[in-house]
Amino acid sequence: MKWIPVLRLAVIGFVLLQALYFVMAWLVPQGVVLAGIHMVVTPKWLAPEEVAALAAGPLLVGMLASLPVLLLTVYAAWRLDALLRALQRGAYFAVASIGHLRAFAGAALAALAWSVLDTLLRGLSWRFLFDAKTPVNIGVSSEELLAMLVCLLFFLIAGVMHEGRRLAEENEGFV
Repeated sequence: MKWIPVLRLAVIGFVLLQALYFVMAWLVPQGVVLAGIHMVVTPKWLAPEEVAALAAGPLLVGMLASLPVLLLTVYAAWRLDALLRALQRGAYFAVASIGHLRAFAGAALAALAWSVLDTLLRGLSWRFLFDAKTPVNIGVSSEELLAMLVCLLFFLIAGVMHEGRRLAEENEGFV
C-alpha cells in the first residue's frame, strides 16, 4: 500500500483547491492571472460581472448558501483520509474503516446534493430578502449524477464489507 501517502496528499490538495475555488468564486470575480493565463472562477449560474455587482448582503447570503458544500467536502475528505490511514495500518475490514467509508460516502453525497440545491436556495433568498429580480436556477449535470451514483456505490461496498466482517466473525465461532 505504498500509494496511500500519495493519495492522502492528493486529498489534501483537493480540499485546498476547493477552498481556493470557494474564495475566488465569491471574492475575486475578476479572476487572476497565473503564468500568463487569466483564470476566472464563478459560482454556478452567475457571470463574473454579476458577482462583482453584488452588494454585501446578497454576497454574504450567497456565500452562506454555498458554504455547506465546502464544509461537507472538507468533512468527506477528513473521513477519506481516516480511511486511508486505517487501510495503511492493515485494518481493511475493521468496523472503524467501514464507518469511515460510510461517512465519506454520505458526506460526499450530501455535498453533491447541496451543490445542486444551493443555487435554488441562493436565488430564493435573494428574491425574498433583497427583492432581487434575478432568475432562480437549479440544474444537475450528468457529472453530478454520476458522482452521486458513485457515492451510492460506496454505500453498497461498505455494506458488503460489513456483511463480510459479520460472516467472518460468525464463522470464527464455529471453528
